[in-house]
Amino acid sequence: MGAYEAYKKRHMDRKRKRTGLTTSSHQGPKSFEPYERYAAKEMKDRPSGGPNRFLIRCVLAAVLVLAVSWINRQDHERFQRIQSSIETAMSHEFQFAAVADWYQKNLGEPVGFLPDLNKKQQNVEGQVAEPEKKTEYAVPVNGEITGTYNNKTKGVTVSTTSHSEVSAVQDGLVVFAGEKKDSGRTVVIQHKDNTESWYGKLDETKVKVYETVKKGQKIGTTSGDKKGNFYFALKKEEKFIDPIQVMSFD
Repeated sequence: MGAYEAYKKRHMDRKRKRTGLTTSSHQGPKSFEPYERYAAKEMKDRPSGGPNRFLIRCVLAAVLVLAVSWINRQDHERFQRIQSSIETAMSHEFQFAAVADWYQKNLGEPVGFLPDLNKKQQNVEGQVAEPEKKTEYAVPVNGEITGTYNNKTKGVTVSTTSHSEVSAVQDGLVVFAGEKKDSGRTVVIQHKDNTESWYGKLDETKVKVYETVKKGQKIGTTSGDKKGNFYFALKKEEKFIDPIQVMSFD
């Protein structure tokens, strides 16, 4: 072996010692174990998805909301079954009042138009708490009751002048605005006290689904016939009740 070859061999030996590499085929892979363990731990601890997954979820949620909103605006007969399913989901499975209650408990403020749903009567020393006030409903339309409530009608029919303004009886959220088999063009509003008000046989509607309305706000007009017939129903905790027992149309 020449001097150059001997120098080259010594140089390579020193290099192997510094890097931890050996000429053994069995020891070679082990020299990389610390890096491999570190890399495996880094991959394990790295959160999956990250901001991209959150962004995808936001986009999908927005698409779903827009799709539901578009479906509820359609007047075609083929959409009625889908609209009915959406209405059931919104009014029965997802009570708006319950959502507002959750919102307030977790975020500290009530949703928009809703008063404090968790407000309790507080006894101030030396004072007696005021009794809970009975719900006062605005008159949806002035007229004469011509069709009374029963198990079949579920509501009352009111005769008034044609194209009379119809107003919301309480603050609430519009959960339906479209055609129904028995009441024609109808608006359904859900209220914070777990009730729903139904306004049917309308000639024109002024509100859309998911729109919030105020008590006394115009939501539509009665039919264009001479008597301006109007249908009204009140639903409380999944059961229809006689509106005459809690309000007046005079």
